[in-house]
Amino acid sequence: MKQTMRLVCIVVLFGLVLPVFGMTVQEFEFEVFRLTNIERENHSLSPLQYEYGLADIARMHSNNMLRFDYFSHKDHLGDEVFDRQKRYYPELVVASIGENIIKFNSHTGTFNPQELVDGWMNSEHHRKNILNPDYTHMGVGIGLSANTLYATQNFAKPLVKLRSILPDTLDRLRIYRISFEYMGTDPIKDLTCTLIYPDSEQTYQISDEQEMVGAQPIKIDWQDKQMFSVLVPFLAGRGDYQLCFGYKGNYFPEGILLRAR
Repeated sequence: MKQTMRLVCIVVLFGLVLPVFGMTVQEFEFEVFRLTNIERENHSLSPLQYEYGLADIARMHSNNMLRFDYFSHKDHLGDEVFDRQKRYYPELVVASIGENIIKFNSHTGTFNPQELVDGWMNSEHHRKNILNPDYTHMGVGIGLSANTLYATQNFAKPLVKLRSILPDTLDRLRIYRISFEYMGTDPIKDLTCTLIYPDSEQTYQISDEQEMVGAQPIKIDWQDKQMFSVLVPFLAGRGDYQLCFGYKGNYFPEGILLRAR
């Protein structure tokens, strides 16, 4: 069920600047977010929710483009948006993710959020990201110098967010209760959790007639319509497990890494 979207779409606009006074960088980012939702609403789409973790990795990318003087979805480490999300924001489990970037130069050092959104909307591929009905969340990040502005939008369709604080390695002899926030749009009764074993040949006996190879289903305990927890044993011994989520028994392969030692 992997549905990751990585659109390599670039727009460079020079000279399209208007003065904006009394606006902080954070206010500028939120204004880009607000204007993006206006575009979605104009096309009868649900508004996106602001996601601060996505904004953090968007801002990191914008600042890295500014600092290392490049303009690309691939950063100075060779990572693209999906890689950055896994590296810097692994607690968010997503069904899909996408990115828009843009660069402005201004001799006067003034920039207008409306022109960023207009630039993206006038580009076919960027427009597809903004008007993608599958995306539910977005973060905006600005990198700014005296005369140059880089902006990044990170879009996503999250499934769950890890709420427990876990150590880097876990005791394979223990059973851990791990808490999550549900962020998907499908009915909560359809959400399922699967623990992927480090040994793909290890079997889990579901019943006398049925076994699962390389993984086991994990029961979800709902506290309310948003928060839930799971009990995780490490029946396959030490190694790297993946706690994955999906719907009706299927799962997305990118999940929460659990290192059992």
